[in-house]
Amino acid sequence: MMGGGGGLILTLLVLVLVVWALIKVFPDWQDRVGLNRREENRRKVWSWIVVRFALMLFGALLLAGCSSEVVPKAPVVPEGAQAGELTGMEKCEFQPSKDFQVNHGESSKTEYAAECGTLVVPENWDKAGSRLIALPVVRILASGRDPAEPVFYLQGGPGQPDLSWAPPDWLLEDHDVVMAGYRGVEGTVTLSCPEYGRLLKTHLGKDLYSEQARAEYAAAVKQCAATYQDAGVDLSGYTVPGVVEDFEAARIALGYDRINLFSESYGTREAQIYAYLHPESLHRLVLIAVNTPGHFIDDPAVFDKMIGHLSELCAQDATCSSRTSDFAQTMYAVNHNMPERWLLFNIDPDTIRLSTQFIFMANADMATIFDVYLAAAEGDPSGLAMGNMMGKVLFPAEQLVFGDSFSKAGTVDLDKYGGIESISLGDSIMGGPASELVWPTVQEWPIELIPKELREFQESDVEMLLVNGTVDFATPPTALDEAQPYYHKAQMVLLPEFSHSRDVMTLQPEAFERLITSYYDTGVADDSLFVYQPLSLEPSMSLPVVAKLLVAARVLLSALIILGVGLVVRRIRRRRTIES
Repeated sequence: MMGGGGGLILTLLVLVLVVWALIKVFPDWQDRVGLNRREENRRKVWSWIVVRFALMLFGALLLAGCSSEVVPKAPVVPEGAQAGELTGMEKCEFQPSKDFQVNHGESSKTEYAAECGTLVVPENWDKAGSRLIALPVVRILASGRDPAEPVFYLQGGPGQPDLSWAPPDWLLEDHDVVMAGYRGVEGTVTLSCPEYGRLLKTHLGKDLYSEQARAEYAAAVKQCAATYQDAGVDLSGYTVPGVVEDFEAARIALGYDRINLFSESYGTREAQIYAYLHPESLHRLVLIAVNTPGHFIDDPAVFDKMIGHLSELCAQDATCSSRTSDFAQTMYAVNHNMPERWLLFNIDPDTIRLSTQFIFMANADMATIFDVYLAAAEGDPSGLAMGNMMGKVLFPAEQLVFGDSFSKAGTVDLDKYGGIESISLGDSIMGGPASELVWPTVQEWPIELIPKELREFQESDVEMLLVNGTVDFATPPTALDEAQPYYHKAQMVLLPEFSHSRDVMTLQPEAFERLITSYYDTGVADDSLFVYQPLSLEPSMSLPVVAKLLVAARVLLSALIILGVGLVVRRIRRRRTIES
């Protein structure tokens, strides 16, 4: 959360900006205030861009101060319940978790008639006599009369809830959809580390990866883990195989013979381990944005190759190529020689790189980053300052369940972590900024690695569909080549110029529907409706322009305050003169 004074000032600035933009957008407002309407169409386009950003930022500020969503109560183990029991399965109205809702476009529902219950499982499946914990389970029944195998959903993360999917009608026509709460996130125990999240918000935009910040992160994570251990929580039970056993228990309790899996990002690692542990329980698996062994850790060299591909696309674009002959080199130069501030606004290079990686996870926003780096190379760092501010305000530090992230990622990939030098900027273009945030801190969490055979590829004859985009900066496309020799009944679909899982599901929705329904129905993945969709390098929102508008709004606000104070002082003096 922002400090009180800074948040208030920024909120006022955004409100002024919104009013300014609305006046420009609506002609009748222009008439009322006497504004000139020349070049109206051009100005309306830019005004809508400003409105979009300003409302997004203002909304983030409001959410930073309060939240209207009621936090659900942690499920409780019913008295006398045994491990594997599913109790209280009753009709309910299911609403996906709003903060992390995963959908397939605007047509997705926000409320479903469902069945909700409580699954009782051991806190640690590998320890006899382990205490019991409870997890929520939601089942949305198929709308058709003769449904095929149910679809169990595995959300990305880790550190995010599984009860967050808004499944599309076309899937529910032939399949029940089941979601089970992730242990460590939605169960009896939630491994949140709020002190760590608060520290991130403190250092974001200022000194994110400084030695002092890292020391504070380490201390906070150690304290967080110790607090849970002192409360009797067995942290060694919060692993990916533990999640797999939870879902297997839900399958058995619901009476299903075999199930389909629909997984994305981190959830695809769960799906792969599910295939190793319980192949007989599975029908067909869909893995979108595939996370293969070792790839919770970013590889700067892989990112460099993808940025090189983006640079080639820039060279083919008339506008982009007119501003640089080599975007990869431009990005390298800016990241290695970034200014510390623009006017009165701070610029933290590490926050910029982290924001860049997250923004690169959506096709629609990539052009925004192109524009920021190109402007900075041209001597205008205002977009960097704006990105720094956005990173501080919009990063969801309070929403993520960091203890769950440390536990799940650490227990599968910690042995592959090569130290800070392997993921830092070094001589690369961008480094591995998200990994720089996570992995030096994961080492401070008490980690017990899962069995080695589950941390590596295993050969599998389970039917799988693996789908990746070529410019995915969370789960790079190299995963498909790595998996090919091991998954003997896997079909691979690589989508050019697609980024992370949300893009795969939403950029061409009819093609995605055909792909998934054909695969679940027939075992043959029909990707014929996908067409090449060039990556747009024209930003819908120019951060350098927005930064200058915000400065102008701040100047205007200051001028209005000075004018208002002057008028008040003048009025007081006049009254005193009259009274004397």
